[in-house]
Amino acid sequence: MNNSPIDIPNAPTWLDRLGNWNPQLLREIRGRLKRRNLIVAVSVSLLFQVLLLLFYSQRLPVNDCYIQPGGFGCATSWTEWWREQFRFLAWVEPFLLFLTGIYSIVADLSLEDYKGTLNFIRISPRSSVSILLGKVMGVPLLAYISLGLIIPYHLVTAIKGDVAIAFMLSFYIMLIGTAFLLFSASLLIALLSGWQAKFGGQVSAGALLFAFISFIWISPAFMWWNSITTWSAYSEFLYGRAIAPITAEWWYLPISNNIWAAHGFNIGNLLVFNLAIWRILERRFHNPTATIASKGQSYVITAYLEILMLGFCVQSWVNQSDANEFELQLIMLLLLYIANSLIFLSAIAALTPPRQALLDWVRFGALSTTEEHPSGWLYILRDLIWSDKSPAPVAILLNLLFTHLPILIWVNSWKNPSAQAKALIVIASFVLTSLLISLINQLIMFLKTRNPSAWSTGAILGLIVLPSLTMLSLSISPDRYGSVWLFFGYPWAILTNIKQIDLIAGFSAQISVIIALSLQFVHRLQRANNMAK
Repeated sequence: MNNSPIDIPNAPTWLDRLGNWNPQLLREIRGRLKRRNLIVAVSVSLLFQVLLLLFYSQRLPVNDCYIQPGGFGCATSWTEWWREQFRFLAWVEPFLLFLTGIYSIVADLSLEDYKGTLNFIRISPRSSVSILLGKVMGVPLLAYISLGLIIPYHLVTAIKGDVAIAFMLSFYIMLIGTAFLLFSASLLIALLSGWQAKFGGQVSAGALLFAFISFIWISPAFMWWNSITTWSAYSEFLYGRAIAPITAEWWYLPISNNIWAAHGFNIGNLLVFNLAIWRILERRFHNPTATIASKGQSYVITAYLEILMLGFCVQSWVNQSDANEFELQLIMLLLLYIANSLIFLSAIAALTPPRQALLDWVRFGALSTTEEHPSGWLYILRDLIWSDKSPAPVAILLNLLFTHLPILIWVNSWKNPSAQAKALIVIASFVLTSLLISLINQLIMFLKTRNPSAWSTGAILGLIVLPSLTMLSLSISPDRYGSVWLFFGYPWAILTNIKQIDLIAGFSAQISVIIALSLQFVHRLQRANNMAK
């Protein structure tokens, strides 16, 4: 009888369990959690806290406080002394987290793409969500550790400073939710940009650019927006004094005066935006040559963004019987116009397929005449609406219709006929100009050029900027040549002096060019179809 002891396998360690759950996260931890890196991260965090404590030690609220000329003075009480440190940390943490997180994620993913290791990650049997989630959780690991060590200090200052625990909870919920959104967007930017292969792998410069944008724009916007909405009742903890809340409504919902409505609105939008970005990430990660978003996704995203933005234009305090309020409505429409311009330029870039995809659609899509594929205008129209390889202008037109229907309803509620007429001119000009840009972009992307994206970007930027500069330099004033300004998509320049002949001439010229470009594009598709037979 064999009495030899039975080998009992060792229990799995936490690293083994973590690796089974997300191998990419384990890869990032092993690659970054080196002893030297960990010592640096911990040392920087502790040094920052020590320096902060030393700085505020000069403001101790003692009776024999020594105030030097130009010094810092003393706090009025111990509670205020602790609250000042809490306030400083509350303002610094978002800047540090967003800056370091965005830089590290963009630099890491872009570097992997440049070296070619990203292709090996793509063929992993794991889902794209698991891989990219491991990137979000693992790449900024050292930043998480450094800021995590500051949280106990922040919590102590909150307790000693009599800061409401509800505010602390809200602060970190909004901080984590926004950070996850920004880091997810950083993944998308790194996957979409492609500049690292074109500029010799200068990934650090690009990562620094995105991080700098987050530092000077996104982080202040995060603090400002939450200060007037989510944390409006806690302004004393952020600014040292109570600040009267700004009246902000969304479809008459008081998101600046109602703390629960504000939290629900902000958290709900964070969830929606994260879901949209991760759907695009799933689509793009394993298929880098596909369009950024599907046509179906674009209809939902643009409609949602339009309803979201338009909700801020509907305010209960706007008294439409006052003539001054009509100017306010036009200002809101101008802001909406600018936002829509950015949205639709992004939509045009996201939905326009490259030349090879169009050729595949011509050969194997609704235009093909094989027995395996039904033919006819209905099938072609279906492909134009839903197929990702089909031309983009029809989908752009549908997006324009979906987004501008609520705007037309809003404009129809105005009581001033003059303001309504001006708004309709702006809307019509925006729709025609967007469709014109979409056709030009699609024609350029169908050309046999080495880098059609660069040509398309340059052409569109030239169409947006150069006409106005040229007309101004040649003294072509909107008062005398309103139709020319309207043709190039500048309706705001003619609103002060509207002439019917200018409207007819400008819109007729735009429609004529749209028809001509459409016929030219159809001709090229037919020629490609004939060559494929």
